[in-house]
Amino acid sequence: MPRPPVQILLVPYDSGHRGVRMGEGPDHLLRQGAVSALRASGLDVVTQYVETVRDFRTEIATHFELCAQVAARVAEAVTEGRRPVVLSGNCGIALGTLAGLHAGGVADVGIVWLDAHGEFNTPDTTTSGFLDGMGVATITGRCWRAVAHGVSGFAPVRDEHVLLAGVRELDDAEGGLLATSGIRIVRAEMVRDDGVTAALGPALDALARRVQRVYLHVDLDVLDPLVGRANPFAPAGGLTRGELIDAVRLVRERFEIAGAGVASYEPSLDGDGAVFTAAVAVLDALTESR
Repeated sequence: MPRPPVQILLVPYDSGHRGVRMGEGPDHLLRQGAVSALRASGLDVVTQYVETVRDFRTEIATHFELCAQVAARVAEAVTEGRRPVVLSGNCGIALGTLAGLHAGGVADVGIVWLDAHGEFNTPDTTTSGFLDGMGVATITGRCWRAVAHGVSGFAPVRDEHVLLAGVRELDDAEGGLLATSGIRIVRAEMVRDDGVTAALGPALDALARRVQRVYLHVDLDVLDPLVGRANPFAPAGGLTRGELIDAVRLVRERFEIAGAGVASYEPSLDGDGAVFTAAVAVLDALTESR
């Protein structure tokens, strides 16, 4: 089966600021040849930047403005027959991708979210105040409802349609919220102890009984820092590069990947380029033919 053409959207922002910290990641991936490698493999790829038009940036307003722009461009990509892949500084931009898929007519999309963290805090539980720690909570309709619904196409995703994998660090209140949710979690230690297929396979099979297509999200801090440090928030005990790629391929074997995101890469911490290499491998794996 031929690989579908891809639309890569670059959103080089972290907490509303362009090109700093994890906001450097998308630019770095492009400059260092991640997209060129896909083209060299014969894949039809076009790229487009998403930029804020705000003169005065505030984190929350800028974030949801970027989500709205991503949603519009994802919807365009879908109507043109392209698979959207978003390279972003922050994970929460995934809300825009999901909204754009919905606006483009792609219904019943589940989520497979590979991340060291649960991203399930709310403004009432967070102790850091970090908006990006609330991404999955927002996507499932638990917080920021008014601004989220201002993103065209957005509708909260049902808990039962969400799978978190590679998780190994949760705040206490965040963990309590997750425990009362319908979201399934495959912790990183399960992958290390049992292997990718044994740990992740049953959870993916359960999700496949509910949805046929997914949004696949990869926060690069799902990798163990001994492999490479993706960002300052990456705790010990993560996945190897091989485990991450195997997980992506396992998802691709079971689902149509309607869209994808790769996020949270701070190049200045990636001294030997190991995380960059892993990111390129992720992009290659998620765009392979089924």
